[in-house]
Amino acid sequence: MSKRIVIMGECMVELYQLVDNVYHQNFAGDVFNTAVYLKRTCENPVDVQFFTAVGTDLISDKLVRAVEREKIDTSLMLRTKTARPGLYMINTDAFGERSFVYWRDSSAAKQVMQCFNAQLSYNAVKGCDMFYFSGITLAILSDADRTQLFELVKQLKADGSQIIFDPNYRPALWPNADAAKAAFIQAYSLADVALPGLDDHKVLFGAQTTNDVVEQLAQLGVNEIIVKDGKNGINGRFEQNSFTAQAHPVKKVVDTTAAGDSFNGGYLAARLGGIAPQYAVKFAARLAGFVVEHTGAIVSKEHFNGFWAKNRPSVFTK
Repeated sequence: MSKRIVIMGECMVELYQLVDNVYHQNFAGDVFNTAVYLKRTCENPVDVQFFTAVGTDLISDKLVRAVEREKIDTSLMLRTKTARPGLYMINTDAFGERSFVYWRDSSAAKQVMQCFNAQLSYNAVKGCDMFYFSGITLAILSDADRTQLFELVKQLKADGSQIIFDPNYRPALWPNADAAKAAFIQAYSLADVALPGLDDHKVLFGAQTTNDVVEQLAQLGVNEIIVKDGKNGINGRFEQNSFTAQAHPVKKVVDTTAAGDSFNGGYLAARLGGIAPQYAVKFAARLAGFVVEHTGAIVSKEHFNGFWAKNRPSVFTK
């Protein structure tokens, strides 16, 4: 029987430069990137639903069609007449490290909880096997909408859904660090699986090592913890059993956009296939290594198919 995964957050218009003054337009966003790579790499039947709000304009229509082309369910992509998708531009340096310029103040995704109240009921998400959200999902919501989201997550958890959280801290989206810390702690207290990066915890919680993060989240009750530390690898704990894994070597980093997002998608795909965490991280690291060798968040299907022909989650169990 197919598993149902609800992934909630924002998808934006993405622009990245091909040559001087020539830009390629795509659609991307942290949770959407994860949804795409989860769907593409899951060897078992999986129904991925993207939960967001978009406008009623032509670019929103184009966004919905892009989601559909990835075979992701769009029934939770809600419409608002008063906003449209946000936009961001990627700038990369000579080492592939990226920086972003955003136009997202009036992003339709900020209205997702209001649209949910007006157009759907709890039954639309009830019964999902996994519910995935991020720190960016939390950051773009108003205080009232964020509170309502936490109530929704509590109800889903009580009804048996597995809760997945990736902090993905973006300082510009929060009024101050304390607000982000409080929201992240609340999210972690509800999460069954946490997928943080060390850098976020260094900034917000003063962590020095990946083990510091593991210990903090274990104390908050998270059962499955995967801490990413770039080229230094991964530190994990599952059911009180700890393990580490190396990052996959990359020949040339072109663009680190979606490195963590693709890792998360690959990891969850492997876990949905019944692969143990210590092996799932190996596939996830390989996928992330492949993604950063390409420009933009979503690798074209043509290039991805070459990767997929040689790399499946089940291969990494040895």
